[in-house]
Amino acid sequence: MNKINLTSIVLSAFIFLSGCNKDVLVDLDIPEAGNYAQLYMSQAANNPISMGISITDQVYEVPYAAHLGGPLTAQTDISVNFKVSPEMVAAYNQKNNTTYTLMPEGSYTLERSSAVISKGSQGTGILKLAIKTKGFLEAFESYLLPVSISTSTDVNLNKELSTTYFVFTGSYAPGEVPREKVLSMGADAGSFLVDFNGDFLRKDPVNGDLLFYKADPTSGQFITPPKTISTGWNVMDKVFSFGGNRLIARFASGGGNINQYFLSQDGAFGAQREVGQGWGGISTIVPFKGLLLGIGANGDMTKYPLNGDGDFDYGNIRQIGSGWGGLAHVFPYQNSLITIENNGDMWQYPLTDDGIFGTRKKIGTGWDIYIKIITAGTDLLALDANGDLWRYKFNPEGLWPLKK
Repeated sequence: MNKINLTSIVLSAFIFLSGCNKDVLVDLDIPEAGNYAQLYMSQAANNPISMGISITDQVYEVPYAAHLGGPLTAQTDISVNFKVSPEMVAAYNQKNNTTYTLMPEGSYTLERSSAVISKGSQGTGILKLAIKTKGFLEAFESYLLPVSISTSTDVNLNKELSTTYFVFTGSYAPGEVPREKVLSMGADAGSFLVDFNGDFLRKDPVNGDLLFYKADPTSGQFITPPKTISTGWNVMDKVFSFGGNRLIARFASGGGNINQYFLSQDGAFGAQREVGQGWGGISTIVPFKGLLLGIGANGDMTKYPLNGDGDFDYGNIRQIGSGWGGLAHVFPYQNSLITIENNGDMWQYPLTDDGIFGTRKKIGTGWDIYIKIITAGTDLLALDANGDLWRYKFNPEGLWPLKK
């Protein structure tokens, strides 16, 4: 079997907590400095360590180690024992309101169940946890593996950091991700698609008609011919749904003013009004719950709170991020943003309702085969250059590798 080393994914905790071989001034004359020594796992500070891994014949290698905290190196050799702790799964689920199952027996192997922190050092060195997936994991089910440390010598154990919780979510193998063709529109269909509560709108690239496509509730296919719900939308260069019952559109000319249009679930237009002026300098506008997220040409992201009437909360407009320029796609998905880079890598960014980002996670590769991607409930709809629309039963907990 081939082996895939995942050290780079989870090694950052080691670097942060273990030191980086830089000179650090420490007062070693602290009275009873040895009393501050505690045995711990640096990865445990970032619990849980979540990874999406493909279900293949390959063996994945994940690092684990033990470290000695405090200002001093080990005064003598310290024996460290490692073990998997199945009994901790139920307690973890109860505490965190999760439903993880234990990694199946036979799917994991510790490189060693014991190691030594040698005299004069502060760590065991990195060991490898071998993970097998094929024949053990189900696609998009998440499994928990608690790995714990103990010591047989007289060293304090940091109980809060003595167990690392690894969460492994099985995913399809590269090139084997299932998809379903739900519509063929032809290569001249354009790429101007707008998600709308599980259905979608398309702006005809020639005449500017706004077309409404309804999904069949049983098959998810777009069987019924689209309905023209408005005309003359070529004057708009950006259109997106907002709040479940509105469209927001930006005029391509002038200062880039934006209008809102109320829209029923059957595609009937209601009241409209101008809600903003001077948006022409914003490269990308992303709707997210009660916010419009504007990305400038320099990659800075600013949040603009917008209420149900179309009024901005000007006192709470502020920048919330940088480095968002040059992305192929940015779109909302549940409590996060999903981005696709020009190389096809897909990332998920958790985001709170008031615009605070969590730690991003890579959730896919090979998505550069599509020219437009939108959400449809919990699914994704992806349009290729031939005008074919594909549905993915999506789950961001796993990895979505589209190419071999």
